[in-house]
Amino acid sequence: YVQDDWKITRKLTLNLGLRSEYESPITERYNRSVSQFDGTSSNPIEAAAIANYAKAPMPELPLSAFQVKGGVTFAGVGGNSRNYWNSQGIQWSPRIGMAYQIFSRTVFRGGYGIFYQPNGILRTNSILSGFTRSTPIVASNDGGLTWVSDLSNPLPAGLLPVLGASEGLMTTLGQATTFFPADRKMAPSQRWSLGFQQQMPQGFMVEASYVGNRASRLPVSRALNYTPRQYLSTSPVRDNATINFLSANFTSPFYGLHPNFTSRNISRGALLQAYPHFGSVTFEDPVGYSWYHSLQTRVEKRFSKGYTFQMAYTWSKTMAANSFLNAVDPMPYESLSDIDRLHRLTGSGIYELPFGRGRRYGSNMPAFLNFFAGGWQLSGVWQQQSGAPLGFGQALFVGDSSKIALPSDQRNTDRWFNTDVFNRNSAQVLASNIRTAPLRYSNIRADSQRRLDLSANKTFNITEKMKMIFRADTFNARNEVVLRSPNTDPISTAFGTVTAQEPPRSWQFSLNLRY
Repeated sequence: YVQDDWKITRKLTLNLGLRSEYESPITERYNRSVSQFDGTSSNPIEAAAIANYAKAPMPELPLSAFQVKGGVTFAGVGGNSRNYWNSQGIQWSPRIGMAYQIFSRTVFRGGYGIFYQPNGILRTNSILSGFTRSTPIVASNDGGLTWVSDLSNPLPAGLLPVLGASEGLMTTLGQATTFFPADRKMAPSQRWSLGFQQQMPQGFMVEASYVGNRASRLPVSRALNYTPRQYLSTSPVRDNATINFLSANFTSPFYGLHPNFTSRNISRGALLQAYPHFGSVTFEDPVGYSWYHSLQTRVEKRFSKGYTFQMAYTWSKTMAANSFLNAVDPMPYESLSDIDRLHRLTGSGIYELPFGRGRRYGSNMPAFLNFFAGGWQLSGVWQQQSGAPLGFGQALFVGDSSKIALPSDQRNTDRWFNTDVFNRNSAQVLASNIRTAPLRYSNIRADSQRRLDLSANKTFNITEKMKMIFRADTFNARNEVVLRSPNTDPISTAFGTVTAQEPPRSWQFSLNLRY
């Protein structure tokens, strides 16, 4: 990393920097991890599964189109690299900043930089498929007509052995499967700001800035195993015909080909998936992005006369495309982010009480009295921000969706929003359809967050080299009720109610001996 300042003129200063980063792919000492997913090679059970399927193929999937491809691959096995993903090479992060003194006490500042989010060793675990295994209890293989296990002998066949990578492509048959993308990317974030700072009398400073951020290549969980779009309903109401069509059962061509296949039947919807011999097949695809715009203002009082404080207000909007509305969608859905907080106000301060030796009152205070009454310091932090935006899944509306939000004087823990505009009939819930309802609504949010924390501390000088620090803290000093998010499941009996709150006021006392 290199950086330096250049004084271009008496009023203009530039700051330029360049950072280079190399983050190597991670490995595991004994190669105990899945690496990628091979979606084209024949699975070892393919021939037997095709022979079984040929006995009773369904019209929507002719025998010629039925395939049993794919499976996980392992790091360091079969000529595979020990790396979980490919190297990305060197990432370059330029930085530029400037400050221009418009007037003697007015400065214009701006900056731009690219920052990379580490995605390797700090937060990535191995995928232990094959190296860890659970043994399911299978009570019946024919819907309860006959029983193969009971409470006295729940596992008649014993525990399944841990096989490691020995099964190859068959490792996760019939199970949820996840893997690393071969070209996993570090997510770059572009950040920029433009603002003014004004020095005021009495040690005050005011600042107003526009701050923005654009992140790209964010990891998004992408599903590869889903029912094709052409078979899903586009009806705005429950489509029982489509649901019944896709849920219809057929003889499973996989039953008996591997211990993981315990059911004789499989639904039409599952057979139409790309990899019907697996459960879900997912990986973190680096196709997500987000953007943020804000007005940030700040007032700061430099420490003098025994006190300092600062107050900041942020008006912002955060958008993101970091999840899919439907598994069949090619790109993630652009939506208001779950971390969006429209307004945020914070304040903090420190005040040294003017009592005791060396202070305004009691500068000649006796040592004994000063030991207890002098040198106290108070501090506090205040936070208030808008609540999180809420979403309602595949909710159906029977009224105007713009009337979800209730006036503040009508909101309470039993009815946080207008539940009357929702269809709450569980028999009419949407299923097997293309979702069109947004992830979140900007006009309906959880309770705002409000919190005041206070503390008092004093240092007792015992000897020249030994000090005792006493500190008393109170969190949520006002004991204000701050509600957590309400239930947003329309078919739940608790729909629209709030059943929890943030912690009430609490106290903490501590003594710290330093020597």
